Amino acid sequence: MAQDSAPRTIKVGYEGFSPPPVPPGMYFDRESWMILPQGVRPAGKGRVAASYALAVGLFVVTLAVGYLVWGMVLWGRGQTPSQRMLDLRCWLPQDSRVAGRKNMAVRQIASLLNGELLIGPIIWLASGSLNSVGDLLAGTAVVHDPGHVLPDRVFPSAD
Repeated sequence: MAQDSAPRTIKVGYEGFSPPPVPPGMYFDRESWMILPQGVRPAGKGRVAASYALAVGLFVVTLAVGYLVWGMVLWGRGQTPSQRMLDLRCWLPQDSRVAGRKNMAVRQIASLLNGELLIGPIIWLASGSLNSVGDLLAGTAVVHDPGHVLPDRVFPSAD
């Protein structure tokens, strides 16, 4: 019996999963199934929990008004004030870009309307994903950008 001398591609995982092609400067994260820029990784549960606790504290300290104004300014960068302090960003996995103002508004308003403060932590801890109720509705995911690789400005066409 003759042996096939053609090189074979080795596929990883059940049913021979092959990672999708990624553009230069990006990589496929196997745990989150997202395509991310080099230097950016999905935010861990501890970092997301710290951001949530910091957000509640900042909201109280700034008497809500300061936090909301600060937040609306940062939404254009795909961040909330607490995420800004912890190098976190909201990422749109389907578009491979930072979330814009509209996505952030949907995310924040949906979180408030769905009782994020009361049942949000329970939903977040019970889910297998790192998304909040607002993230699920806005289609965003929280990523950690320690090297500030992601752009600080989201172009108007991306909003």
